[in-house]
Amino acid sequence: MKFRSLAVLLVLACCALTSCKTIEPTNSTLKDMQEWATPEPRDSVSPANEQRRAKAAMVRWVEQYLKHEYRVVGQRFVLTEPGFTAGASIGSKTHQFATQNLGGTMQTDGWFGDVDYRIFLWALNGNTPRHIAFVWSNNFLPGTRERTLVGYFELEPVAAH
Repeated sequence: MKFRSLAVLLVLACCALTSCKTIEPTNSTLKDMQEWATPEPRDSVSPANEQRRAKAAMVRWVEQYLKHEYRVVGQRFVLTEPGFTAGASIGSKTHQFATQNLGGTMQTDGWFGDVDYRIFLWALNGNTPRHIAFVWSNNFLPGTRERTLVGYFELEPVAAH
């Protein structure tokens, strides 16, 4: 009995001290899309604590690029295998999944972006205005043996006030 109480106390203390939290449910749409486009080992899902600045910068860029008309409500990040540069093939597979499996309509005419990122954006059919975006970083992440950050995002329109 004392051992069980001590174990619970240690787990709670760990969570309080290290700011750990319960694992959030994965967005299955984004997970399925990513696994369709680049199954492991071609890429690897990036844990939440990895490349935080790069991920936050990508989210900010997506929202800014879309003129703050949409906000990111779901996200999934992967790192490509070292030296992988065939972003067009991943984009093509992602487009295939978004249109054939999700019934999405491409909102961009090819790649849009700038010097840092490229984006594909799809509107999904349904009762609510949902959008899915695929974002490819044009640059390798420092300290990663030439790995690229790829983001899969679910977006919703920002409500007009």
